[in-house]
Amino acid sequence: MKSGERAIVTGGGIAGLAAAAALAGRFGEVVVLDKDSMPDGAQVRIGAAQGAHLHQLLKAGEQALERLLSGVTEGFYAAGARRMRVGRDVKVFDFGGWMAECDAGFDVTSLSRPAYEAVVRAHVAALPGVSIRTETPVKRLIVDGGTCTGVELEDGERLFADLVVDASGINAPLLSQLVVDGHAAFETEDVRINVAYSTVRFRQPEAYKGESQGYFLLPGPPGKRFGFLLPIEGDQWILSVGARGKDSPPRSLAEMLAYAEQFDPAIYARVRDAEPLSELKTFRKPAATRRKVWEASKWPERLLLIGDALSSVNPTYGQGMTVAACEADALATLLDTRAAESTGLDGLASAYLRLAGEISGRAWSLSINSDYVYEETEGERPATYAMNRAVAATLRRLADEDLEFRTLRYRLVHMLESADALREGAIGIRFFTALQGSMAS
Repeated sequence: MKSGERAIVTGGGIAGLAAAAALAGRFGEVVVLDKDSMPDGAQVRIGAAQGAHLHQLLKAGEQALERLLSGVTEGFYAAGARRMRVGRDVKVFDFGGWMAECDAGFDVTSLSRPAYEAVVRAHVAALPGVSIRTETPVKRLIVDGGTCTGVELEDGERLFADLVVDASGINAPLLSQLVVDGHAAFETEDVRINVAYSTVRFRQPEAYKGESQGYFLLPGPPGKRFGFLLPIEGDQWILSVGARGKDSPPRSLAEMLAYAEQFDPAIYARVRDAEPLSELKTFRKPAATRRKVWEASKWPERLLLIGDALSSVNPTYGQGMTVAACEADALATLLDTRAAESTGLDGLASAYLRLAGEISGRAWSLSINSDYVYEETEGERPATYAMNRAVAATLRRLADEDLEFRTLRYRLVHMLESADALREGAIGIRFFTALQGSMAS
């Protein structure tokens, strides 16, 4: 049973494509609208401000996309993704020390953002009933009698639909217009995180050609600099290094290499003589933002948000694509349940936005609690700040000492588990005992 005749998705990035995959087959027609042209193959998309920078699809995101688009993971590998075993191939320097090596029990893919998008876009475009219209800017969302009934394009054309999903990103001009038009009222939360980083792609030198090992360096305060090195398609490295606060990220290749030399000899050895394959690109993220539409005092029926349009956090934690994929997967499940119960689409928005708020909220908590540790993050700390720090420090210490906690920590980072895992069963008792001990000392 179809949920409706037509669904519209505004935005053709990962979030919009994942949404289209969730809607395909559940609506007779799915139309994806994007204001920009789409590249041929794995090229940086004009509308993706972070497209040239390092990205990581966390395991939960990979699993969600695979449920939505069967075979997409193999598509990543066919596009040249490196297979990385978490805990072994991914070296993590966190708050003053390297995490001990382990086998966390799962692999992740490592690709450039344009390659991820190209594979997902090809899979979505092949779905029956899905069309992707490029160079089609949307002017506003149409709301009639408290229900979103479609979109108005910049050229004046109106497209009507049974459901609209806004995946237009962090700037979300359609949401701003929706508020101006008096159709929505909600709270927006901003945290000034003051992060910036630069990225260059390199050809892997012969000595490291084909290597599937990556490095994540997130020093604790007072350290302000961080860096990431991952292998991607085409026997390449992608190196992103950055800084918090008033410190500027590297502005030249020489500065990039100087950063890398300060991080670790193994990282520097891999890039010092490597041939650069791209220009240096810089990205700034002044604030993390979430629109708390699941608590909105006014919101149109049949209008959904997904991805950065809902919540956008510090990209250095690699959660963006994964959150969008998990939200789309939740939408697909919700639509199937409502179709089986003949519930229809009325009430779908509040039910979905509540689920999406929970999914994005997990990423928000993980990232913001980490950002608040740094003095470069502005603003008053929440009442739970001291407890959150104690929880994070306890988990970090237990992970250093105990394989079970180390594996759990990786599963938390990859959004395979929620924080509830620290409260349940024998491991919850052990964690709570250690937490009490740390707070008493």
